[in-house]
Amino acid sequence: MTQLQVEDLVREHFGLAVHEVVRELSAGHINQSSVVRTEGGDVVVQRLNDAAFSDLDAVMENADQLLARLEQQNLTGMRFLRTVDGGWLANIDSGTWRCYRYIDGAATPPVKTPEDAQSLARAFGRFAHAIDGLELVEHVKGYHDFDRRIADFETSCTSDLANRLAGCEETIEHLLATVDRVRLSSGFDAFCEVPVRNVHNDAKGPNCIVGPTGARTIIDLDTTMPGTILSDIGELVRSCTRHLPDAGPEQLMAQIEAVNRGFHAAFREPFHDSERQAMLLAGPLLTVENAARFLTDHLDGDPYYGASELDQNLDRAKQQLGLALRLIGAIEWATLS
Repeated sequence: MTQLQVEDLVREHFGLAVHEVVRELSAGHINQSSVVRTEGGDVVVQRLNDAAFSDLDAVMENADQLLARLEQQNLTGMRFLRTVDGGWLANIDSGTWRCYRYIDGAATPPVKTPEDAQSLARAFGRFAHAIDGLELVEHVKGYHDFDRRIADFETSCTSDLANRLAGCEETIEHLLATVDRVRLSSGFDAFCEVPVRNVHNDAKGPNCIVGPTGARTIIDLDTTMPGTILSDIGELVRSCTRHLPDAGPEQLMAQIEAVNRGFHAAFREPFHDSERQAMLLAGPLLTVENAARFLTDHLDGDPYYGASELDQNLDRAKQQLGLALRLIGAIEWATLS
């Protein structure tokens, strides 16, 4: 959409007095977003990706529930704005849009120390504790179902919709070998038996905004729904190690332990035996899952994450595979030490 069309959208459908479109937001792979200056302050207007989320009403109903709970517990949260018709979503020819108050602050910078990893994990642990017990809807079935994601990847290899298979056969073999290594790891059977809890499902630095006073706000709530707490811990491990390309096993283990320590302290609920048994595997497993999802998207023609360059999702998959192997190596080193 043009800036003028965005302004008209905010004015007509959300009833706000618009001054100007400040800028487009480049963060994130899924939704299209712009910051708009209005008489009542800056807002973000966002076009939702209906290819990623088929039930957008359920997405917003979950968000409504969990944001109310965060407010009850005096935790900062996003503030979605109603449309002039009283709903959360504006459906127009260009797609489905929503609007929320701009959050003053900055995304958590790349995490490189155990102290920063522990602080980030504590923020997501508090979030998970706050939303515990809510009756959220699992609007994307099996979002972090490892076996399902691998099966989807294998289907994409067979169908080769974008005719890209020949260009990434080595990476495919690498991924399948790493999947086998994960499935043979101690803890994998336990990972498949962990209890269902309400979780963010995309717990990483860019989804935690640090405000001027240091308060942390968890954003990107579209995947917050029933899942496994180890998905959040695994994503945090991935987020807190991906910017350490030269780190050895000792430094990587320090990051892993800091994530586990910070999340557990803030979550405040006892972990199930299966969660404890599979916790070390969470980081490598979620990193391999991310690699499979990037490679699946590449083979399918980039419909989910999108790509500004031809092989961008292929390159993302390679980076995730490299990190997964380093995490597996660090855990093996720690086990043998």
